[in-house]
Amino acid sequence: MNSAIPSRRRPKPRSFTRIVLLISFIILLSRMIFILPAAFEHHQQKKAAPPFAPLSLTDRDSR
Repeated sequence: MNSAIPSRRRPKPRSFTRIVLLISFIILLSRMIFILPAAFEHHQQKKAAPPFAPLSLTDRDSR
């Protein structure tokens, strides 16, 4: 009798999955390295800037 499932099965494509995950990880790391200097500069500017006072109700009503 012939069975519907062939007796010989293909190996799972683990190497393809590893390649995709490796490429994704490399992209993630490169984006992190690319954005870190800008984030650090933004943090330093925000730290050095004086805090802004919120607008009072009288300032909003005068418009």
